[in-house]
Amino acid sequence: MVRTKLPVSLWLIAIGQFIAPLIFPPSFYKAIGVPGWIAAAAVFSALGVNLLLRREWARVATVFVQGLSFIVRLLTLLSNAVPAPEAPTNVVLVITFLVSMALSAIILFRVDRPDVQLLMQH
Repeated sequence: MVRTKLPVSLWLIAIGQFIAPLIFPPSFYKAIGVPGWIAAAAVFSALGVNLLLRREWARVATVFVQGLSFIVRLLTLLSNAVPAPEAPTNVVLVITFLVSMALSAIILFRVDRPDVQLLMQH
């Protein structure tokens, strides 16, 4: 197998794969606990590493995970941004979810490009 230098875009996708799903308001971190976050970080790290190893299944899994993350964030945002008619908007939730959704959208756009698909076929 010939080793080629990995493009910066693949590095950014792999790093974003780790970051985007883990962006939550601080209150969410307390609810899940340290072991849950360590497990989630391990799974997303493994997925990012396998992207860098140019495994096709990792690209497909990235599309699935980021697409699901985007949809779940959108649905959660719509139902929880304003919990009740008289309640104030949860600004921290809105900002963190919008940032995560934007990162997921960028990752989805980049990982599904033909140049990345060709790179995965080594």
